[in-house]
Amino acid sequence: MTVRWRWILVVVVLLVATAIAVWPRGQSSTQADLAVPTPDLNALRQTAALPACPQSHEPRPTGKGVLAGVKVTCMADGSEITLGGGPMLVNFWEPWCVPCRTELPALQEYAARPGAIPVLLVEIPSQSDQAGGLDLLGSLKIKLPSVWDPNASVANALGKPNVFPVTYVVAADGPAKRVATPAFFETADQVEQAVRQYANGSVTG
Repeated sequence: MTVRWRWILVVVVLLVATAIAVWPRGQSSTQADLAVPTPDLNALRQTAALPACPQSHEPRPTGKGVLAGVKVTCMADGSEITLGGGPMLVNFWEPWCVPCRTELPALQEYAARPGAIPVLLVEIPSQSDQAGGLDLLGSLKIKLPSVWDPNASVANALGKPNVFPVTYVVAADGPAKRVATPAFFETADQVEQAVRQYANGSVTG
Protein backbone atom coordinates (compact mmCIF):
# COMPACT_ATOMS: atom_id res chain seq x y z
CA MET A 1 0.00 0.00 0.00
CA THR A 2 1.33 3.37 -0.98
CA VAL A 3 1.81 6.25 1.45
CA ARG A 4 -1.01 8.13 -0.27
CA TRP A 5 -3.55 5.33 0.28
CA ARG A 6 -2.43 4.95 3.87
CA TRP A 7 -3.22 8.62 4.51
CA ILE A 8 -6.60 8.28 2.79
CA LEU A 9 -7.39 5.29 5.04
CA VAL A 10 -6.40 7.26 8.14
CA VAL A 11 -8.66 10.16 7.14
CA VAL A 12 -11.64 7.83 6.56
CA VAL A 13 -11.15 6.19 9.98
CA LEU A 14 -10.98 9.60 11.66
CA LEU A 15 -14.17 10.74 9.93
CA VAL A 16 -16.05 7.60 11.02
CA ALA A 17 -14.83 7.97 14.60
CA THR A 18 -15.92 11.63 14.66
CA ALA A 19 -19.38 10.77 13.33
CA ILE A 20 -19.84 8.12 16.04
CA ALA A 21 -18.71 10.54 18.75
CA VAL A 22 -21.20 13.25 17.83
CA TRP A 23 -24.15 10.92 17.07
CA PRO A 24 -27.22 11.88 19.20
CA ARG A 25 -27.77 9.64 22.22
CA GLY A 26 -30.56 9.22 24.75
CA GLN A 27 -34.29 9.31 23.91
CA SER A 28 -35.13 8.05 20.44
CA SER A 29 -36.91 10.34 18.01
CA THR A 30 -39.94 8.04 18.12
CA GLN A 31 -40.19 8.39 21.90
CA ALA A 32 -39.77 12.14 21.66
CA ASP A 33 -42.56 12.37 19.10
CA LEU A 34 -44.88 10.41 21.42
CA ALA A 35 -44.28 12.71 24.41
CA VAL A 36 -47.41 14.77 25.15
CA PRO A 37 -46.99 18.00 27.12
CA THR A 38 -48.99 18.27 30.34
CA PRO A 39 -51.73 20.93 30.07
CA ASP A 40 -51.18 23.99 32.23
CA LEU A 41 -54.36 23.97 34.33
CA ASN A 42 -53.47 27.23 36.07
CA ALA A 43 -53.23 29.04 32.73
CA LEU A 44 -56.52 27.52 31.58
CA ARG A 45 -58.19 28.57 34.85
CA GLN A 46 -56.99 32.13 34.40
CA THR A 47 -58.36 32.22 30.86
CA ALA A 48 -61.72 30.71 31.84
CA ALA A 49 -62.03 33.06 34.86
CA LEU A 50 -64.82 30.99 36.41
CA PRO A 51 -66.71 32.24 39.48
CA ALA A 52 -66.22 30.67 42.91
CA CYS A 53 -68.02 27.40 43.61
CA PRO A 54 -70.88 27.13 46.11
CA GLN A 55 -69.97 25.03 49.13
CA SER A 56 -70.95 24.23 52.66
CA HIS A 57 -68.90 26.06 55.27
CA GLU A 58 -70.01 23.74 58.06
CA PRO A 59 -67.36 21.24 59.30
CA ARG A 60 -69.96 18.50 59.03
CA PRO A 61 -72.74 19.38 56.60
CA THR A 62 -76.11 18.50 58.09
CA GLY A 63 -78.30 19.61 55.22
CA LYS A 64 -80.98 17.24 54.01
CA GLY A 65 -80.27 17.94 50.35
CA VAL A 66 -79.19 14.93 48.32
CA LEU A 67 -75.84 16.58 47.52
CA ALA A 68 -75.02 17.82 51.02
CA GLY A 69 -71.54 16.65 52.01
CA VAL A 70 -70.44 15.52 48.50
CA LYS A 71 -66.80 16.42 47.80
CA VAL A 72 -65.70 17.65 44.37
CA THR A 73 -62.99 19.82 42.80
CA CYS A 74 -63.79 23.45 42.03
CA MET A 75 -62.62 24.14 38.48
CA ALA A 76 -62.13 27.84 39.24
CA ASP A 77 -59.09 27.23 41.45
CA GLY A 78 -58.55 23.46 41.78
CA SER A 79 -59.52 23.33 45.46
CA GLU A 80 -61.58 20.54 46.98
CA ILE A 81 -64.98 21.73 48.17
CA THR A 82 -67.92 20.17 49.98
CA LEU A 83 -71.32 20.81 48.47
CA GLY A 84 -74.25 21.91 50.57
CA GLY A 85 -77.93 21.51 49.85
CA GLY A 86 -80.12 23.12 47.21
CA PRO A 87 -81.99 24.59 45.68
CA MET A 88 -79.89 24.42 42.55
CA LEU A 89 -79.92 23.34 38.95
CA VAL A 90 -77.23 20.72 38.32
CA ASN A 91 -76.08 20.19 34.76
CA PHE A 92 -73.80 17.36 33.61
CA TRP A 93 -71.87 18.16 30.45
CA GLU A 94 -68.77 17.12 28.51
CA PRO A 95 -66.45 19.00 26.10
CA TRP A 96 -67.19 16.52 23.29
CA CYS A 97 -70.98 16.83 23.74
CA VAL A 98 -72.37 18.81 20.79
CA PRO A 99 -75.75 19.72 22.39
CA CYS A 100 -73.86 20.97 25.45
CA ARG A 101 -72.38 23.79 23.38
CA THR A 102 -75.91 25.08 22.80
CA GLU A 103 -77.13 24.36 26.31
CA LEU A 104 -74.32 26.04 28.27
CA PRO A 105 -75.06 29.59 26.99
CA ALA A 106 -78.79 29.03 27.66
CA LEU A 107 -78.02 28.02 31.24
CA GLN A 108 -75.83 31.08 31.69
CA GLU A 109 -78.57 33.39 30.40
CA TYR A 110 -81.09 31.78 32.76
CA ALA A 111 -78.75 32.10 35.75
CA ALA A 112 -78.54 35.86 35.18
CA ARG A 113 -82.31 36.32 35.43
CA PRO A 114 -83.94 37.64 38.61
CA GLY A 115 -85.28 34.82 40.76
CA ALA A 116 -83.21 32.12 39.06
CA ILE A 117 -81.96 29.31 41.27
CA PRO A 118 -78.17 28.74 41.28
CA VAL A 119 -76.76 26.71 38.40
CA LEU A 120 -73.90 24.25 38.97
CA LEU A 121 -72.01 22.69 36.05
CA VAL A 122 -70.54 19.23 36.64
CA GLU A 123 -67.91 17.60 34.42
CA ILE A 124 -67.01 13.98 35.05
CA PRO A 125 -64.20 11.99 33.34
CA SER A 126 -66.22 10.48 30.51
CA GLN A 127 -63.75 10.51 27.59
CA SER A 128 -62.58 13.93 28.73
CA ASP A 129 -60.35 15.70 31.23
CA GLN A 130 -60.45 18.89 33.26
CA ALA A 131 -58.17 20.69 30.81
CA GLY A 132 -60.59 20.11 27.93
CA GLY A 133 -63.48 21.34 30.06
CA LEU A 134 -61.69 24.52 31.08
CA ASP A 135 -60.69 25.17 27.49
CA LEU A 136 -64.28 24.89 26.23
CA LEU A 137 -65.74 27.00 29.04
CA GLY A 138 -63.15 29.66 28.31
CA SER A 139 -63.81 29.65 24.56
CA LEU A 140 -67.58 29.89 25.07
CA LYS A 141 -67.12 32.55 27.80
CA ILE A 142 -69.26 30.59 30.23
CA LYS A 143 -69.12 32.14 33.71
CA LEU A 144 -70.99 29.61 35.84
CA PRO A 145 -69.78 27.76 38.95
CA SER A 146 -68.22 24.54 37.66
CA VAL A 147 -66.87 21.44 39.36
CA TRP A 148 -64.74 18.49 38.25
CA ASP A 149 -66.09 15.23 39.68
CA PRO A 150 -63.41 12.58 39.04
CA ASN A 151 -65.12 9.98 41.25
CA ALA A 152 -68.59 10.65 39.80
CA SER A 153 -69.80 11.38 43.34
CA VAL A 154 -72.44 13.86 42.19
CA ALA A 155 -73.57 11.56 39.39
CA ASN A 156 -73.91 8.62 41.78
CA ALA A 157 -75.81 10.70 44.33
CA LEU A 158 -78.33 11.72 41.69
CA GLY A 159 -78.50 8.38 39.88
CA LYS A 160 -77.36 9.94 36.61
CA PRO A 161 -77.72 7.77 33.46
CA ASN A 162 -74.78 7.43 31.08
CA VAL A 163 -75.90 10.20 28.70
CA PHE A 164 -75.01 13.87 28.15
CA PRO A 165 -76.24 16.45 28.73
CA VAL A 166 -78.39 15.74 31.79
CA THR A 167 -79.95 18.31 34.11
CA TYR A 168 -81.43 17.92 37.60
CA VAL A 169 -83.45 20.30 39.74
CA VAL A 170 -82.33 19.83 43.34
CA ALA A 171 -84.63 20.98 46.11
CA ALA A 172 -83.32 22.58 49.30
CA ASP A 173 -84.30 19.66 51.52
CA GLY A 174 -85.74 17.05 49.22
CA PRO A 175 -84.84 14.69 46.39
CA ALA A 176 -83.54 15.77 43.00
CA LYS A 177 -85.56 15.33 39.86
CA ARG A 178 -84.24 14.89 36.37
CA VAL A 179 -85.49 17.20 33.64
CA ALA A 180 -86.63 14.83 30.90
CA THR A 181 -88.16 17.38 28.51
CA PRO A 182 -86.55 18.94 26.63
CA ALA A 183 -83.64 16.55 26.14
CA PHE A 184 -81.37 19.59 26.23
CA PHE A 185 -81.99 23.31 26.62
CA GLU A 186 -81.73 25.65 23.67
CA THR A 187 -83.05 28.80 25.34
CA ALA A 188 -83.15 30.37 28.79
CA ASP A 189 -86.96 30.32 28.60
CA GLN A 190 -86.89 26.53 28.41
CA VAL A 191 -84.68 26.40 31.50
CA GLU A 192 -86.97 28.75 33.42
CA GLN A 193 -90.04 26.73 32.42
CA ALA A 194 -88.44 23.47 33.58
CA VAL A 195 -87.59 24.97 36.97
CA ARG A 196 -91.12 26.35 37.32
CA GLN A 197 -92.67 22.99 36.46
CA TYR A 198 -90.57 21.30 39.11
CA ALA A 199 -91.62 23.84 41.71
CA ASN A 200 -95.25 23.10 40.83
CA GLY A 201 -94.68 19.37 41.19
CA SER A 202 -95.41 18.61 37.53
CA VAL A 203 -91.93 17.23 36.80
CA THR A 204 -91.47 13.66 37.96
CA GLY A 205 -88.04 12.31 38.87
